[in-house]
Amino acid sequence: MRSEQGPLLFLLAHPDDEFGVFPWIERALAQGRDIHCAWMTDGGWGGQDVLRRQRESEQALLRMGVPIEAMCFLGGEHGFADGDLWNQLDPAIEALQSRYASVVPTEVIVPAWEGGHPDHDASHLIGIAFAAKVGADVLQYTLYQGRGLPGPAFRVLSPMPANGPCIPVSVSVGQRLRYIIACLGFRSQWKSFVGLLPFYALKLLFTRHPFVLQPVKPERTADKPHAGLMLYERRGGPSWETFAERTAPYRHR
Repeated sequence: MRSEQGPLLFLLAHPDDEFGVFPWIERALAQGRDIHCAWMTDGGWGGQDVLRRQRESEQALLRMGVPIEAMCFLGGEHGFADGDLWNQLDPAIEALQSRYASVVPTEVIVPAWEGGHPDHDASHLIGIAFAAKVGADVLQYTLYQGRGLPGPAFRVLSPMPANGPCIPVSVSVGQRLRYIIACLGFRSQWKSFVGLLPFYALKLLFTRHPFVLQPVKPERTADKPHAGLMLYERRGGPSWETFAERTAPYRHR
């Protein structure tokens, strides 16, 4: 294991995905760690304003004390389209390696392998490939997934048992309220947060440890995140079979 006090990289698929790692960012800042946040897609799904989404994420993290120079909107810089990251793995990995060649993180925090969104799962694979190159440890954070649920139903901040043991972080009442309020700042995404925020708030207000990390085992990606249809399949995204075929060279067997 590398020193936990080395540089720490948070890999995010879209602007606003930081809602899943707010306390880990704050803890790293309190420890005085050198942190970096990289967003892997442009956030422009459905013609959304890419720059507006970036500014919303910047403002949320600036309020937490993250310096602007620690933020990199890699997807926007390289044109990695929101919703299509799984078709752009090679250039995305190369861009990430080039951007952080001089930083060499000792830990990389990636979206969980959970089938909620194809960009999340693609970022998981990108993080594994990048960490293998630099010798970093990899941990994963959950956002949302639909294991065992019908139609578009989903769970928020619900770690997959198959992803291994959970590592919790203590979060005060004040922090929980601040995180809920921070989500209101993602105004361009109000349609998404109308469905997401109530469940997020309930999780934060009534769960002892709403935020956890889990270790990443690369061989886990040889299997589907869970049985049945992925949430993204049920919401009009690619089929698991298509996603699996396209990403096969990056999944470990």
